[in-house]
Amino acid sequence: MIRCPECGQEAPDDAKFCDRCGQGLSKAAAPAGQSSPTRPTPLSAGASLKNGIEIAALTSQTSIENRYSAKRVRDGKTESIVLRERLGPQPAEAVVEEAPVVEPPPPAPAPAEDPNGPSAKTAELKPPAAQTNGTASIPAQPKASSAPASSSADSSGEGVQSAVAAAASPTADALEEAAENASPDEESEAAEAAVVAETQNNPASGDGADQDEASAFGDDLGEVFGRVLALSQIISHPAFQRATEGFAHNGRVYLVFANEELKPLRRGSQKMSEPEAIAFAVQICQAISFVHRKALRLNDICPESIAVTKDGRIKLTGLDYVSNDNELQSEPIFNDGYTAPEIYRGKKVDKRADIFSAGAILYTWLTGARIPSESWREEAGPVQFYPPHVVTPRLENAIRRAIAFNPRDRWPTIDEFKAELIALGGAVRLRAAAMTDVGRVREHNEDSVLAVEYMRDSMVEPAQSHLYVVADGMGGAEAGEVASAIAVQSIRSYIEARLDAAAGEVKNGAELLTGALEEANTKIIEYVASHPESRGMGSTGVCALVTPTDAAVAWVGDSRGYLMEGAALRQVTKDHSLVQRLIEIGQITAEEAHTHEHKNVITRSLGARQSGPAGAEAIALKLKRGDKLMLCSDGLTAHVMDPEIREILGRNADPFDAARELIVAANAGGGTDNISVIVVYAS
Repeated sequence: MIRCPECGQEAPDDAKFCDRCGQGLSKAAAPAGQSSPTRPTPLSAGASLKNGIEIAALTSQTSIENRYSAKRVRDGKTESIVLRERLGPQPAEAVVEEAPVVEPPPPAPAPAEDPNGPSAKTAELKPPAAQTNGTASIPAQPKASSAPASSSADSSGEGVQSAVAAAASPTADALEEAAENASPDEESEAAEAAVVAETQNNPASGDGADQDEASAFGDDLGEVFGRVLALSQIISHPAFQRATEGFAHNGRVYLVFANEELKPLRRGSQKMSEPEAIAFAVQICQAISFVHRKALRLNDICPESIAVTKDGRIKLTGLDYVSNDNELQSEPIFNDGYTAPEIYRGKKVDKRADIFSAGAILYTWLTGARIPSESWREEAGPVQFYPPHVVTPRLENAIRRAIAFNPRDRWPTIDEFKAELIALGGAVRLRAAAMTDVGRVREHNEDSVLAVEYMRDSMVEPAQSHLYVVADGMGGAEAGEVASAIAVQSIRSYIEARLDAAAGEVKNGAELLTGALEEANTKIIEYVASHPESRGMGSTGVCALVTPTDAAVAWVGDSRGYLMEGAALRQVTKDHSLVQRLIEIGQITAEEAHTHEHKNVITRSLGARQSGPAGAEAIALKLKRGDKLMLCSDGLTAHVMDPEIREILGRNADPFDAARELIVAANAGGGTDNISVIVVYAS
């Protein structure tokens, strides 16, 4: 067994990557059971550090770092914090001066090859030399008493320069200005050329200058912790875990973080649903976009560096490898399946490397697996989704573009990738079930139901609409069922004709539905006029027209419409009935209406008058993912109260199961009337 050098997870000797964090493994990894000498010995609970900090418990370890929960008392109040601990930087050895030896002048050196050029090996990549005249690179050590980053830092990246350097160099300013009008490739080439030129014109002043710089910033936290503390002042986005301070103590260095009760969101075999994965991925893109606007890139985006807060928000826990396009990390991170191929291959790297990582993370959340990239030294074949992974085709295409091997084939910016994910996440898919039952008392069913979808999937004028109708007929045998059938067919014909005329576009669903109900009223009146034996027949009606995410509900009579948002259920229609009128004027309560002797008397219906309108009403709604819409006849609401309806809709994940249970519940309550239900789930 070997141990992952990044997270400490044990793996078989022949494993090529860590199953926990994706870190590439080799035989050089520490054998399991042996602690790495680069990690400090953990402190025991109760150990005291300076600044009044007391260790509470060791929470996690990597090969080079300990993490603790800790506490300290400030102004009489106990504060819970989180600590990262590493060994401090080794002090420089004393140099013994010797008498100078006079030697002949050396021959003129050959032009030095750019160490960060295209031919450089990944392991040999070096960061740009530190500048003493105010460059755009981030200094190794922040000031111990630096002020918080200004909230007015804008997307030009000036906030980064002012927070980490005394002043931006002319070269950096010119590069930033040119980058606004350059393609990603041109921007990367210009950045690299500027850094090389600046390094040659202003060479570093040597070890003495480095020591002066370190002493000016207080405690020497080392390159990584110093960088994280400086970046924590710049990257003020709430999606990042930011250090509040840093200090050195007894040869060790520490970063202090607020205790945010983060839950690791690591890679595992359990997959996320598409809406959940997209929602998390959009948050990742928002965080990356913020960093990119600061003229930086993250470089380290993998399952191990992502956590989730108590309220379900993403939190990125690693700022260790952040850099700008002008520099390359001396030790670039390799998370197989998440690190962009160009980093492995020592090629030019720009912000599209973060786009690759975001796409790779989304792939993992949807499939429960990582991209089988191994080392990315050579271009691999296309990433496989199906089989066994079933992903919506448009979403699959978005991911494939994000994780393209060649950066030029990826999304140009993280914002464009985010916009595509938002469009996909905002799409609402409807699932519906329509059922009707004769009940326990009636001999035949006078109700009619309709559920129909109008879909035109096209690049030119795509459209979709969903029509749902419940009609409760009345008038006795061979009359009530005729009235409800006329109502359903009239509403359908009216809607279809107007959808065809408008190329499927619904401008005012509420107006369209009230017109359809009035048309049904006219058709029933005409039928009664030509069939005198059917005098007295009529129908209630409730209908919904949904064009995601817009919806409208219209009704006549006491058939109802309900909308469930989260755990809250509300009736969106108002009964045209005698008991409803009595409730409105305060003569009875809603509870008393269920047992009132005139509870079945309605004040409006389709076909009730020989002429004139039926008095249809309508309401416009917005449907979002997770909402549930229900239409029903009074045969349901006579026996199933609203709280029970809410419980049934809440516990059934499938609309068919919900509709079936509602009808069963109404029959169990007595089933004195026909029962009709349409249940619509938005997902």
